[in-house]
Amino acid sequence: MKKRTKGRVREFEQAKMTQPDRQQKIQEESRKTGNTAGKSVRINKTRIIMTVIVIILIAVVGMSVKTVFDLRAEQSDLKEQNKALLAEKSALSEELKNVNDKEYIEEQARIQLKLIKPGEILYILEDKQDDEEEN
Repeated sequence: MKKRTKGRVREFEQAKMTQPDRQQKIQEESRKTGNTAGKSVRINKTRIIMTVIVIILIAVVGMSVKTVFDLRAEQSDLKEQNKALLAEKSALSEELKNVNDKEYIEEQARIQLKLIKPGEILYILEDKQDDEEEN
C-alpha cells in the first residue's frame, strides 16, 4: 500500500497559509489547470443571456396574445353593430316602399304638417309630455 502524502502535505500547507496566500495559491492552481473560475463566469454569462432571451420571448408572446383577445372583442362589437345596422336598413327599406303610397303620404301630412281635409276642424291639445320635452 502506498501512502498518500501529497494530499496531506497540501492540507498542511494550506493550514499554514494566511487568507491572501490561499487565494493566490487557488488562482495559480486554476491557471495551471485552466478550469473553474473562467468557466463559471462563462456559464453565468450564458445563463443570464438565456434568461433575458426567454423573458423577452415571453413578453412578445404575451403581447401577441393580448392583441388577439383585443381583436376578438372588437370583432364581436362590430358584429353586433352590423346586426343593428342591418335591422335599421330593413326598416328603412320598408318605409321607402310606403313613401309612394297615397295613404302613407296623407298620414304623414296629417301627423307632421298638421294638414286637414276640407270641412274638418283641427283641435290642438297641449300635452304635459310635450311641454316637458321642450324644456
